[in-house]
Order: sequence, then C-alpha cells, then structure tokens
Amino acid sequence: MQIGTSGHTVIIGAGVIGAAIGQSLVSRGQSVTVVERGLIAAKPGASGASAALLEPLAGAHPELRDTAQRALARLPGLCRDLLADTGIDPQWSRPGSMVLASRERDATWLRTFRMPMFHEIGEPVEWLTGHQARVIEPAIGSHVVGALRIPSTQSVHAPGYVRALIADVTRRGGVVLAETVVTGFRRDGLTVRAVVTSVGEILCDRVVIACGAWSGQVASLLGNDVPAVPISPQRGQILAIAPTGGAPRVSHVLHGAGGYAVPKPNGTVLVGATHDNVGFDQSLTPEGFRFLGTLAHDLVPGIADEPVRHVWAGFRPIWEGSGPPPVGPLPGTENVIIAAGHGAIGLTVSAGVGEVVADLVTGR
Repeated sequence: MQIGTSGHTVIIGAGVIGAAIGQSLVSRGQSVTVVERGLIAAKPGASGASAALLEPLAGAHPELRDTAQRALARLPGLCRDLLADTGIDPQWSRPGSMVLASRERDATWLRTFRMPMFHEIGEPVEWLTGHQARVIEPAIGSHVVGALRIPSTQSVHAPGYVRALIADVTRRGGVVLAETVVTGFRRDGLTVRAVVTSVGEILCDRVVIACGAWSGQVASLLGNDVPAVPISPQRGQILAIAPTGGAPRVSHVLHGAGGYAVPKPNGTVLVGATHDNVGFDQSLTPEGFRFLGTLAHDLVPGIADEPVRHVWAGFRPIWEGSGPPPVGPLPGTENVIIAAGHGAIGLTVSAGVGEVVADLVTGR
C-alpha cells in the first residue's frame, strides 16, 4: 500500500497530542494521515489512561503556560463542536479544583506563593478555611486547615475526547491507520519522503512525531545522524472508586498528599497516581495499590473505603532534555516536527499544541 500526496502530513501517534494536531490540520484543509501503533485511545498510552484534569499552568515555563492558556480557552467550544459533529461526547465539565493544605506551613506557602502565580496569568482563585472547604466537599478530612480553590479547572473523559478528535479527522477527509507500526523512514538527505509502516509506505511532505512515550524510539528510526530525542516512559497507576448512595459526593478536583482525586460525571472518583520509572512495564503492583489506598484516605477519607471499580496503568512521556517539551522542527531534519514529552499535562496543552503545529505547517 502506498498513500499520500504532495502537501501530505503524516502524524505518528493518535494519542491526545497527535489527535489534536490532526484535527487542527484537517480543520485548515490539510491532507493528513494519522498512524497509531495500537487501538485508538487505548491503554497503556497516557491518553487512554489519564485522569484528565486540565488546569492553568501557573508558574510553569512561559511557553508551556501560554500554550496551556490557549488550549484551555479553546477546549469548551471544541468539545461542544466535536459532540455535535461526531456524536462522541468528550464529557467536558468545569468542576474547579482545590489544593488542600493539611499543615499551617502548607497553607502559608499556598497563600504566599501559589496564589500570586495564578493572579499573574489572570486566573481568579480564592482561599478557603478548612471549615469552608469541608462545607463544599464533605468527603475531605478534618485535618485540612485550608484550601486554594481554582474555579477554572476543567475535565474531560480522556478516551472519549481522543476518539472524538480522531472521528473528526476522518469526517473531514483524513486517514487514520490504527494497529499500524512505524518501522522506518525513506529519506533523501535531510528530507523524509515516506514513512515505512507494517502496512506499507506512506508518502509525505512532512512528518509529525507525536507518539508520547514511544517518540524517542520512533525518532531513532530516522538514523544515527539525527540527534536522540530524550523522552522516556513513566508508569502511572490509578484507581477508580465507585461511591455508594450514602457516601458524600465529590464535586471538585482535589490535590494534596502528592496526588489527586478527580470526580467524573458517572459518580466515580479517580485517585492517582504513582510515578514509577520502570520502563515499559505495565504491571499493577501491590506497592502501587497501597500507595493509592493511602492517598485516597488522605484526600477523600469520606469515600476511601467505598468499592474500588478498577485499577489501571499508563505511560507518561517524560522529557529529559533542557527547557520545555519540544514542539517544533526536529534538529537534523528538514521536514520532521516533534511534539511530545508533556508528561502529565498532555491533555492540558493538547488543543494548544494542535494549533501551534498547524501554525507551523500552514505558515501562520
């Protein structure tokens, strides 16, 4: 099989970054093929496993912060349009979030340092006493002495959001090849002429590598003359609690004790996550389950003993180079773009990264 024409972009990876790039490009009339090694929005990719909390990146590198602001501003309308156009519901919501302080020194740090970071980017936040926080969120514990509330925090159902983006790519004439492995590239000097896959060659005018934790491996197929892309996998284990009828309902995303609790529209609460540097080992571990159980008791003791619906793991793509994760031309090539390594914030920045790459491709 050989597909692709002049002006054709091949995107490697159909996780949230690759899917968002594909959707942005086809929305501008570009010819696109998206290649995905597995099923769409499936684990162990980060997008299939994500708890999907999307928060302003106050205090982050300016480039990341600005991309996140662009993404978060675009997301509500994008999700609304995706539902109308594809029939797939990304389950967008704006639950807001609270950063919980269990010690007075933590509360002081949040008020003194974190609150001004949000003010600097124009994000409204408010300080709650422990009592005020418990009135709003009865599931949190009596040990909480205060909370920083961030009303603008958004959430989606990560697999649904990715599937909706991919459905829009195909609806607009793009090609999506799932369960298709990239095995190499056909090059002419610094220019890639075709992507070689398990189903044949795909001719291209440009390539976007956006396959998450696998991006470094795929980039290495370009050859030894292209600098290595230092992106590695980090396993994150997450559990879903299914509170029964008598349990207090969690309405905000909650941060604290080194983790988070994310409520979903179906009533489940996702608690995560571990940060395991074990390569591509997808195993669920007793140590991870114990950590998540302890985290649930620290964050939401009111529901921590409710039934666990399921536990899973996925791989965050961790950028180990200097500066922010790369979104731009890959050194040593003429027509390859890299967009990967965003770790736990891929969903947060995805709609912005899609537009940034589309700007690069279309010359805006």
